[in-house]
Amino acid sequence: MIINSRVSREVEAGPGRLPRGRHGLPAHVVQEHQRERLIWAMVTAVAEHGYGATTVGDVLECSGVSRKTFYSIFNDKAECFLCAYDALVDVLAARVTDAFVDGDEWSDQVRHGLQALLDQFAERPAETRVGIVEGLAAGPLAFERYDRALQRFVPLLDLGRAESPYGDELPANLSETVVSGIAHLLHRRVSAGETEELSHELDELLYFALAPYLGHTRATHIVRMGSAG
Repeated sequence: MIINSRVSREVEAGPGRLPRGRHGLPAHVVQEHQRERLIWAMVTAVAEHGYGATTVGDVLECSGVSRKTFYSIFNDKAECFLCAYDALVDVLAARVTDAFVDGDEWSDQVRHGLQALLDQFAERPAETRVGIVEGLAAGPLAFERYDRALQRFVPLLDLGRAESPYGDELPANLSETVVSGIAHLLHRRVSAGETEELSHELDELLYFALAPYLGHTRATHIVRMGSAG
């Protein structure tokens, strides 16, 4: 089996291989290095084959790590995939959060955060498919991770309550519902192979995020002003 070179280049590069022979590195440093190699090799293999068809052998071939070492770090393929999934979410959440805090007003923050999310997806469609599509195909534990990942973005939208004229009329679970709705739309588009076209959906997603808090008129104005700029 040969990992597709285009997919391999696209997936975020993990650490390089350790030097051969004696290197004097502490055992825990070596193990952490090998763990990182296996995690990103899992992302590469699943991006190429899908979760169901990926084997531990595929991961070993991509990582250059031995089977014995793999099983000294992970119990099985599923555990390695869950760690890889967490790593992908951490990368995405950090990029979105960093962009979000750059905005002055909440609506600007949401725009920046959504733009960062769509940019990440467009730049790394293989990683995106692993996180959004394959993550839901990897069983109940992976679905729990998916739900937990969505929850990380809920507080960013919940800040809109302070900007809303509707006050206590807003449902308690509004932000969670909006995040889930955006995630469903993204999943549908990524599943259809339209990841790189998602950059054209910024205005639609921004309206969808703002309107429940600010109302149709104000949300439309903000979207149009941003598009004009």
